Amino acid sequence: MRTLLYCLLVIMAIGCKEKYELPFSSPDTGYLVVEGIICNALLTTNIALSRTNKLSASSKQPESGAKVQVEGNDNSIFSLLETGVGGYTANLNLSNNKKYRLRIKTASGKEYLSDFVEVKITPPIDSISWERESNGVQLYINTYDKQNNTRYYQWDYEETWEFHSAYKPVLTYVKTLSGVNGIGFKDTITRMYDTSIYKCWRSASSNLLTIGTSAKLSKDIIFKPLLFIPSKDRKLSVLYSINLRQYALTKAGYEFLEKMKKNTEGTGSIFDPQPSQLQGNIYCLTDSKEPVIGFISISTLEQKRLFINKSEVPFWGYESNCEEKSILNDPDSIQVAMSSGKIPTVILKSAGPIITRFGTSTAACIDCRLSGTNVKPLFWP
Repeated sequence: MRTLLYCLLVIMAIGCKEKYELPFSSPDTGYLVVEGIICNALLTTNIALSRTNKLSASSKQPESGAKVQVEGNDNSIFSLLETGVGGYTANLNLSNNKKYRLRIKTASGKEYLSDFVEVKITPPIDSISWERESNGVQLYINTYDKQNNTRYYQWDYEETWEFHSAYKPVLTYVKTLSGVNGIGFKDTITRMYDTSIYKCWRSASSNLLTIGTSAKLSKDIIFKPLLFIPSKDRKLSVLYSINLRQYALTKAGYEFLEKMKKNTEGTGSIFDPQPSQLQGNIYCLTDSKEPVIGFISISTLEQKRLFINKSEVPFWGYESNCEEKSILNDPDSIQVAMSSGKIPTVILKSAGPIITRFGTSTAACIDCRLSGTNVKPLFWP
């Protein structure tokens, strides 16, 4: 039985690239920006509060020391604790039969409140499909509400991929002096292979706004592009996975995000500056004329994971662009290689038990931990 996660999705945006003359006075402290997802007890809720800088700036300053609560129309109250600078978390247990709103009181005494909003029930994700194209792989969203009740959707996702180092080194430097000035081979290199630096994983979260609607269709069916992976990308060099999350929106919530998406098409991402006329459903109680950046939608959450193996995309063409350099096995050559940051890889030439030449490469080509983690994800096969 699938698990429905009750989520309060807070979407925000700030400022604009082109200078925009506000129809009201901009406070020196900037405008409050609310972002994050509030989920039920099965997931940790994370809300980030920050303030915009001047309209011409794209950065934000964390809003620390605030009191943050989720309130139900049944007088229930859920408090969030600040666990990082400007980050507020909690494990909540919300009901889809109630309405909720967000209340924020900052350290300076300003108070903010959102509208009460209903819980939208999200239908299951039908599938995540993909097609091999001449220049890469295109992934698609497929979803279908048989009851024709949803109509407005939002998605985000997390990608995870396994990758390997370019080389499997069987030699390791041991930096022990031998003699007065030199470093002898027997003391500096040993036959040892550290398997923990060869296989790693890396993850990335979506930073683009993905929404869709079937409002103009007779059936509540969505089929749309999700993301594109270009040919030769390391994501598909071994094994790739994507976990897609789907939320249901109200019409008002969708229209807010649609406006924001149009704005961000010219700025780059939802975290870049936005036009100030983008009005959400969060308001300042202390000063009714002060804008607040954000829109609250409450939704259950549906998730689906997809794996793509490199064997399913033959002739992918991934190249590490790493080079292996041959080093003569003598103290001077070893010392030069070490001082330039090289790491030994394999034995290239030997005369009986004596190694005469060995390969070296850069740390980035040998130690996968420099661009990922060697801790295997729990969901990985």
